[in-house]
Amino acid sequence: MKLFSKKKYYFECKSIGMNCGFQVKGSSSEEELLEILKIHAKLAHGISQMPEDLVDKIKQNVKKI
Repeated sequence: MKLFSKKKYYFECKSIGMNCGFQVKGSSSEEELLEILKIHAKLAHGISQMPEDLVDKIKQNVKKI
């Protein structure tokens, strides 16, 4: 019997059409996941400021597992 089964957040760059195998697995919140992705976007994709339309696209493709 599960008393608490908190869902985790999952995202992969390829889900929004990026040619990238990066994945975020097991984030405890959408906010945490977005912070990780902001760092990744800057380092791997040269995106220093994520535009709002990109953030929206990411949010639409976040999965709860």
